[in-house]
Amino acid sequence: MLSDDILDYIENNLKRDLTLVELSRKYHYSPRQLYYRLHAMTGMPIMTYIRKRKLVNAAREIALGRKIYDVAADYGFDTQAGFYKAFLQCIGCTPSEFQNHQRLHSQKKISRKLQLIQEELQEMAKDNTKISEMSEIIIRKVRQTDAKSLWENIFSGNTLEETEERVRKNIAQMDCGSCIALVAAVGENIIAAALAARSQHILSSNRWELADVVVNPAFQRQGLGKKICLECFRHAKDMGCDYVITSCRSNGTEAFDKALGMELCGRIPNGILEPWGSRNTYDELIFYKRL
Repeated sequence: MLSDDILDYIENNLKRDLTLVELSRKYHYSPRQLYYRLHAMTGMPIMTYIRKRKLVNAAREIALGRKIYDVAADYGFDTQAGFYKAFLQCIGCTPSEFQNHQRLHSQKKISRKLQLIQEELQEMAKDNTKISEMSEIIIRKVRQTDAKSLWENIFSGNTLEETEERVRKNIAQMDCGSCIALVAAVGENIIAAALAARSQHILSSNRWELADVVVNPAFQRQGLGKKICLECFRHAKDMGCDYVITSCRSNGTEAFDKALGMELCGRIPNGILEPWGSRNTYDELIFYKRL
């Protein structure tokens, strides 16, 4: 399609000063025709779309370690202040925050803020109380305002925009009674998350799937993952769930599902293929629990 060709051209020329007039001449449209055609495809004015694509690609280059000033200049931003403001509006954080987030993620490090929270909770738990049992940790339904902390601490491999969209969908599904999405929070800081969602098949609406169970590394092996999952089960049962199912790699992580009281009911040989690194394969183990 011609519109796809135009979008490909835009994507390949983001470091140029593209204009609607230039694009309309190149593809033999009037500016008005091209504006409405591309608006229908992208859902936004064409110059807004181009600006967003510039910033998304700038974020990728920052994630690779390029200097923020050089990236801003390459994408046509005359001032640091202008780039910071546009980046914050589009990506949801400043370029320096994004760069720091990517550094922590790539090096598998824990943010200093969570380290301090961890140390404080450990100090309070010296009487052998598990961190997961501390009253300072609240397990509750996810809120839209949790998106940034979820991005920082839980779904660090996603972008902030992707995490915000994930939270929006989870909240909409909860409003419809088709899922329960929980977080464990210390104040405004999210340290764990879990989701249970109703099967969409008409014959298995009483069956839910446990997914997206993530505990920040600073708080693992403290019983928090088990606690948030059991709370998911309680909510799911109240919403008509009879069975919860889940699956995992055959790499030792199945011990967690067994600790939840789930029973092994199936195995798919080499059912999981990691698309990164050495492309390791694992048997996929399927578990269920009757509530």
